[in-house]
Amino acid sequence: MTAYLGSNRGCVEKEESPPSKRLAAMYFVQNLVWGAQVVLLTGHMHALGFSGEEISYVAATGSLGAILSPLLGGWLADRFLPGQVFAGLCYILCAPLLWLAWQQTEFVGLWLVLFGFALVHMPTAAVTNAIAFRHLGNSERFGRVRVWGSIGWVSISWALSLYLRLWERWDPAARHLGDGLLIAAGLSLLMGVYCFFLPATPPTRRPRSPLAFLEAFVLLRQRDVAVLMATTFCVAALSPFSQNFSFIFFTDALRGPGLAPSTASWVLSLGQLLEIPIMPFMGAWMARWGIKRVILLGVVAQGVRAGILSWGDPLWLLVIAQGLNSLYIVCFVVASMVAIERLSPPDMRAQAQGLLVLVLRGVGPLCGHVLAGRVYDHFILAAGAHAWTWIFLIPALSSLVFALLFSALFRGTKG
Repeated sequence: MTAYLGSNRGCVEKEESPPSKRLAAMYFVQNLVWGAQVVLLTGHMHALGFSGEEISYVAATGSLGAILSPLLGGWLADRFLPGQVFAGLCYILCAPLLWLAWQQTEFVGLWLVLFGFALVHMPTAAVTNAIAFRHLGNSERFGRVRVWGSIGWVSISWALSLYLRLWERWDPAARHLGDGLLIAAGLSLLMGVYCFFLPATPPTRRPRSPLAFLEAFVLLRQRDVAVLMATTFCVAALSPFSQNFSFIFFTDALRGPGLAPSTASWVLSLGQLLEIPIMPFMGAWMARWGIKRVILLGVVAQGVRAGILSWGDPLWLLVIAQGLNSLYIVCFVVASMVAIERLSPPDMRAQAQGLLVLVLRGVGPLCGHVLAGRVYDHFILAAGAHAWTWIFLIPALSSLVFALLFSALFRGTKG
C-alpha cells in the first residue's frame, strides 16, 4: 500500500499497479457521502414547508460551491498539496457541517450551513477524478473503477429507503427525511480518513502565480472544448427540474403517483442502478461509436426521461423511465470527464476537470435552480398540487434542442 501524507520527501511507497481497488473504494465511499446528503434533502425541505424557490436556493448552494472552489482546489492539488491529502482534509471538515445542517429547520440557517459545506466539498470532485485518471491512465479502466461510485449511490439510496420504511411502520407520524444529513456526516468522516490511504498523487509541477487556476479557461480556445462546455452548461441547467422535484412529484398524492417516501427513494435509485452494468462498457462504446455519439445519447436520455415525467402515467412507465438517468450519467456526465481529459494537456488536467465541474455542477445548475424554483411555484394549483406536465415539459423539449445543436457543432474523434 502506498502512503503519502505530506511532501515527496520522507514518504514510504511500495509499488502497486494498478491501484484499482483503492480507487474503486474511493468512488464507493464518496458516493455514499454524496447520496446520503442529497437523496432525501428536497423531500426534507418540502416537509419543512419550504417554497419551490427556497428548495432550489438551498440546492443551489452546491452550484455556488462549484463556482467558487473547484478551480482553486484543482490548482492546489496540481501544485502544492498531494491530491489524496487535500481530499482527506476537505471530507474531515465536511463532517461537522453536515451535522449542523441536520439540526436546521429554517431556510436561512440551512442555506448558510450547506453553503459552507459546498465550499469545502465541491473541490473533492475534481481532485478525486484527477487522482483516478493519474493512476489508471485510460478511459476503459476508469469506467470499471467509476462504476463503484454508482454502486455506492444505489447502496445508500436503498439503505435510506429501508430506514424510512422501518420508521413508517414504527411511527408513521414522525419525520425522518432529514436524517440523511446526519448519516452523511458520519460517512464524510470515514471518507476523510480513507483518503489518506489513497495512492500518492503529488503535485504535477512547481507553483506559479496564485491565479494560475485561470489557465484552465485557455482550453476554451479549442472548438470541441468550447462546444462541450456550452452544451454542458445548457444541459446542466435543466438538471434541477428533476433533481429538486422528482421526489416531491412521486410523493404527491394529489397530482402525482402518491408513493410513500421510502418507496419514492427506492424508485429514484433506479436512476443510478443501471449505471452498474452500463459503466464498464463506456470505454468500449467510445472506441466503437466515438465520444460524440456517446455524449449525444446521454443528452437525449435526459430529455426522454423528462418527457415521460411530463406525461405523468402509467406508474410502471414512470418507474422504468428512471433508468434513463443512468444513461445520462454514464454517457453524458462521465463521458464528458473522459472527453475533457483527452482534450487537455497533462499538466492542466486537474484544472480542466475543475473547469468541467464549474460548468456541470456550478454555473449551469445555478441558473437552472433559479428557473426551476420559479417554474415550480408558478404552476401551483389549488390545495398545494402542481401542474407537473408543464414543469417537466420544459426540460424535455429543451434537451432535444441542445442535442441537435451538439450534434451539429461538435467534431469529436472516434475512440
